[in-house]
Amino acid sequence: MDSRTYKKTTEKEFIGRKVISLLPLSNGLYRFPAGITWTIKRKHSGFELLSDPCPHCGIQAAISKVGYWEVDFTDQQSFWPAKEKEALL
Repeated sequence: MDSRTYKKTTEKEFIGRKVISLLPLSNGLYRFPAGITWTIKRKHSGFELLSDPCPHCGIQAAISKVGYWEVDFTDQQSFWPAKEKEALL
């Protein structure tokens, strides 16, 4: 995603979307490796994210102020312009 798309997309369109971290992220207490799946909870000075529950213990982590360039959407097609979507089909 580029900065133009990030700025034009409303918070409501982002909330609930699944992303995968491309870089290690930290929240002040812990450092999380790249490749963790997160859910967007808010768009404010970056994304506020909540991790999927751990399959072993069920704990979830929260992190804020994550840049749009630090994550990749699991469903990218909804952010592509309509002409590019048609070219893929």
